[in-house]
Amino acid sequence: MCLTDLSGCELISLASIFSITIAKNLSNEEISILGDFFSAVGDNLSLISSNSTYIKNTRKC
Repeated sequence: MCLTDLSGCELISLASIFSITIAKNLSNEEISILGDFFSAVGDNLSLISSNSTYIKNTRKC
């Protein structure tokens, strides 16, 4: 299975299942820290992607 093959609804479902599974044995504080961590990872991935696209589009020779 490749994430790019999934529909938006399937990605939402997968993320929900993943979140619920992870949170089962964690405290509220641990869940909050993990949530912040994954948000930071997502922000960094978006930045890497945006920068890569920008460089690709501006350096066409």
